[in-house]
Amino acid sequence: MTPRAERPKARSENRCGFTLIELLIVVVVLGLLAGIAIPSASMSEDRKFDTVQLAVQDALDFAQGLAYQTGVTHSVRFGKSFGGWWAVVDEVGVPIEDPLTHGDYVVRLDRPGLPPGVEIDYVSLGGRPLATFDSKGELHAGGEINLRHGSQMRYLTINTANPELQEATP
Repeated sequence: MTPRAERPKARSENRCGFTLIELLIVVVVLGLLAGIAIPSASMSEDRKFDTVQLAVQDALDFAQGLAYQTGVTHSVRFGKSFGGWWAVVDEVGVPIEDPLTHGDYVVRLDRPGLPPGVEIDYVSLGGRPLATFDSKGELHAGGEINLRHGSQMRYLTINTANPELQEATP
């Protein structure tokens, strides 16, 4: 019997795990993504207030436009529950349909899409929390809307001559 020639052991082609270079590439890519995402996720106080102010101004503009186009009184009603909310309502106080969501035009500050922590602190428009536009699209009474985020405040005013929200000093 002749001894069998032993073949040299072939290197296993199956690799387990990752090489150091592959791991370094993954770490670098994750670092780049974090560097992009973290600054945009953390808004400054001013940007938070600006975002809420623009959303309120959008509701005011929409109510004014509806009142002018339809010849029927429309309003924006404000509330302080749940951190604050506002709704565009018709002449009897029923929220109108939001043209984007096709639901009621009600914006609550405790829902996603608006910066967390901003609240409505105070609203007085002619002594009421209601900005009413008559059938000609004219604002009935001016007043103020105060927003709060922690200890920071933003004071907004609106007047009948120009129903644009203006930042005011306390």
